[in-house]
Amino acid sequence: MSQEIELKLLIEPQQRENTLNECRTVAQEHGAESSYQALELANAYFDTSDLRLRQYDMGLRIRQSGDHLEQTIKLAGRVLGGMHERPEYNLDVDSMEPDITLFDETIWPDDFPIYDIQRDLQELFKTDFTRHKWHIPSGEGQIELVLDIGEIRAGDKTERIVEMELELQGGELTDVYRLAERLVKNAGARMGSLSKAARGYLLAGKSALEPFVQTHFVDISADYTLADALYKSLEYGLRHWQHNEACLEHHAHVRAAQGMADGIYLCRSVLDQLQGLNIDCSDLAERMAEIHQSLNWLKRFEGLAELTAEDGAYHRALKKQSSLYEHLQDTQQQVIQLAELVNVVRSNDYQRVLLDLSQFLMVKPTNEALEQPCQNWSTELLRNDWKDVQAAFEEVEDMTEERYLKLLPSLQHSLMLGTCLGQLYDAQQRDSFRSPWLDLARGIREINALHILHEMVKNSDDLADEKLLEWQKVQRESLLTALEYSRKAALRREPYWQQ
Repeated sequence: MSQEIELKLLIEPQQRENTLNECRTVAQEHGAESSYQALELANAYFDTSDLRLRQYDMGLRIRQSGDHLEQTIKLAGRVLGGMHERPEYNLDVDSMEPDITLFDETIWPDDFPIYDIQRDLQELFKTDFTRHKWHIPSGEGQIELVLDIGEIRAGDKTERIVEMELELQGGELTDVYRLAERLVKNAGARMGSLSKAARGYLLAGKSALEPFVQTHFVDISADYTLADALYKSLEYGLRHWQHNEACLEHHAHVRAAQGMADGIYLCRSVLDQLQGLNIDCSDLAERMAEIHQSLNWLKRFEGLAELTAEDGAYHRALKKQSSLYEHLQDTQQQVIQLAELVNVVRSNDYQRVLLDLSQFLMVKPTNEALEQPCQNWSTELLRNDWKDVQAAFEEVEDMTEERYLKLLPSLQHSLMLGTCLGQLYDAQQRDSFRSPWLDLARGIREINALHILHEMVKNSDDLADEKLLEWQKVQRESLLTALEYSRKAALRREPYWQQ
């Protein structure tokens, strides 16, 4: 068994020659020209008809290089930024027919149906490429620098492969990231969270790449140290962010942008806590905030979507105002900045943030404060944070729309802290407490939608209509009444961290 620790980088096809020359230059600078190899590799990937290996997050392939055949199983691992860590088992075999019973039986999870899976294995797709490889000295070991150029084939479908792998083989982690930054700068390389196998499953129509549109409670437990809990939360946020970024690249859609925004926001929330614990990450947090700003258009888009959604509260009434409804739809489309977001994702600055965040997570800086148990610290954090939120929402007897809008950011921040740490507490009590506050946050976002509508009608001679303005006023008053009810109900709930 070997434990792969490798950084995957994607290269635009038109950059392949430039990238090959850059790799040669790197090798020359390190006196590693003689380590160069060019290998023709043919790979077949297998799974069952119901994709049971995929369900276990495993990948099975047979690779042919010359006359040599090798069967490989990759087990569940993790991806941090573009850094992939996966246990890998390899066996020499005599044919292209897979046989997973040849592997040591101790590698499988409990109750793994090895013989059922073996009987149903079938080829799903192939990846054939030329592997250009160098070994770059690093510390007491080396970095295997690989450039793969070829294609994925699934039936009559094909997709180009131009990607790099920087595999750490006893060398220095900082050298891997330093080399990756150079490749980002000189070859336009991008971090890659999807493996060749994942792309093959997509091409074969055996999996779908759908945005994650909701963050879930991070899987932490009371026996974690504070470092364990916060870095687990940061990993989760980065995975959420990068999954949605991959969705954006695969098929640009607003839901992918929304998922990216949530992932980035979660990461920023964790970095804020780490800074408060004297971990030096302020530069990273500031650069991440700049990326987050490129998603600010989502707030207006979501307000317009609230007004035009067919299952929304305002659709039926607004649809009767045909010119207004069409104007809302047109404006909603004009607000979308997906092409600009794709350009941000492909920029050097964005890629360096991902590289630095990935390296930060691999190193996991710590100190004495982070070694304390997470439970007490979490309870104290949630108590102090909520004390401020509660005071703000209790300050006046009757809240105005403007005050609700002003308080939304602090409410969202507290709810996100609950996402990071809520798994430490009783689920029923936690969800009962959060439910009215989540309703309140949704209602405040609805206020924003009605404000957009009001300004649109008020400032347009073509759309201005006294009856429509009066209807809006009634809707806003009704919503404000509902918000007041939710606010007072929420304030009566006992916080779950005190029960």
